[in-house]
Amino acid sequence: MKNLSIIISAILILVNVLAGIILKDYMKENIIMSSCVILLNAILLLIVANSKMKDAFKVSYHLLFPVFCIIEFILAIIAPNTWENNYYLVSIIGFIAFQAILLFAAIIVTQHNMQYD
Repeated sequence: MKNLSIIISAILILVNVLAGIILKDYMKENIIMSSCVILLNAILLLIVANSKMKDAFKVSYHLLFPVFCIIEFILAIIAPNTWENNYYLVSIIGFIAFQAILLFAAIIVTQHNMQYD
């Protein structure tokens, strides 16, 4: 599972960069944002796979995080080409922060429950 998410993420980033090279209207800022979204979500999924959290958290996060990734990717594609006053970028950062909070909350809850088991 770990290798699969790495391979899929690498393929998606490659396709994204190739689409940026081929499509004239796909600006470099959008390529950078969307590639970072894919990369960060791959890192979060790897953390989920390698962490010692309960299996229910792992299964639900492996289903939930790709949905967030699709939403973030769409926001990255339609975002304006500027870094300043970019509310789409702020939304992407908010989604990623929410995912990180969910991840670390699950890890902490699992550690707390293992301490009292």
